[in-house]
Amino acid sequence: MTKKIVVTERDYALISRFINYNPKNLSTYSYLRLLEELKEANIVAGDQLPQGVIGLGSEVKLFEKTLGKQLTVTLVLPAKVDPQHNRISIFSPLGVALIGYGEGDSVAWEVHGTVRKYKVLQVMNP
Repeated sequence: MTKKIVVTERDYALISRFINYNPKNLSTYSYLRLLEELKEANIVAGDQLPQGVIGLGSEVKLFEKTLGKQLTVTLVLPAKVDPQHNRISIFSPLGVALIGYGEGDSVAWEVHGTVRKYKVLQVMNP
C-alpha cells in the first residue's frame, strides 16, 4: 500500500481526466500507481491544502537519491511548461509522481523507464 496522498479537488479532477483520456502517456507502472493513489486520496478544497504538500503551482526542492543530486521544479499545466525555468507538466512522469506528497516524503516512481527515488526537501506553494 502506498501513502495516502492529499490533493485538491481541482488537481484531482485534472489528473482523473488526464488518466481517463490519455492513459498511453503514462507507463503501466505509473498508471497503476496513480490510480491506486487517487482511489485512496484525501481530497480537500483548494484553500485547505496543508502547508508543505505538493499541488499544481508548487515549487518543489528534491533530492534524487539514485543520482545523488538536488533539483528544483515547479508543477504547471502543459501550456506553461518551460524547461529553462524548471517548470514541468503536472502530467509528466515526475509531476504525477509528486502530486499529493509533502516535505520529508520519499517517492519511488518510474521516470523514463527507470524507477527513481526522490526525497521531498521543501515545498513552496503560491
